[in-house]
Amino acid sequence: MDQIHFQGEQATKPLRWVGWADNDYIAARQMLLENQLLPGSGLSNMAIEKYLKTFLVILNLKFPKGYQGHNVSNLYETLKKEGLALELNEEYLALLFKSYGLRYPDKLKPGDNILLCRTKLLVELDHTVYEIRKCMSFEKAGKKIPTHIEYLQEKKDPILLNKNCYFGDCDKVTLFNEISPCR
Repeated sequence: MDQIHFQGEQATKPLRWVGWADNDYIAARQMLLENQLLPGSGLSNMAIEKYLKTFLVILNLKFPKGYQGHNVSNLYETLKKEGLALELNEEYLALLFKSYGLRYPDKLKPGDNILLCRTKLLVELDHTVYEIRKCMSFEKAGKKIPTHIEYLQEKKDPILLNKNCYFGDCDKVTLFNEISPCR
């Protein structure tokens, strides 16, 4: 997909959404790296949700409120119908939304279960964010506006780069050969 370039006032609202999404992404990575898989996957859903909603805001499309507003699979489906071709793993998006639903124990049905694996969650999160973020560029008064993720990359901050196969230089095979907690 080609990069979407935002300038001036047009960049203000999407830049806010991306800022919130970047913060959730970094928090989700930290939770996953500390083996907090359920809250980490919930935060991953929130990050991806905000990134996808950034595109919906740009396209001037409405998105659902309430619980369905968190359904990253449906948000992505809406974007695909609008012709936004991102290379995202739809099974991963479905898993995220399912894990997000586990935040509400009163909504669980007998037999509801899920298996979360740290390495798979982390690699898919990084891949998804990488695919989304490579499509965005922000500028004001002719100057590039660096985002939080770009700042962390430039500073080679381990909070972003640790075990990251997309923004960092971690080898995916090596990462998958490590022992990975699953819950």
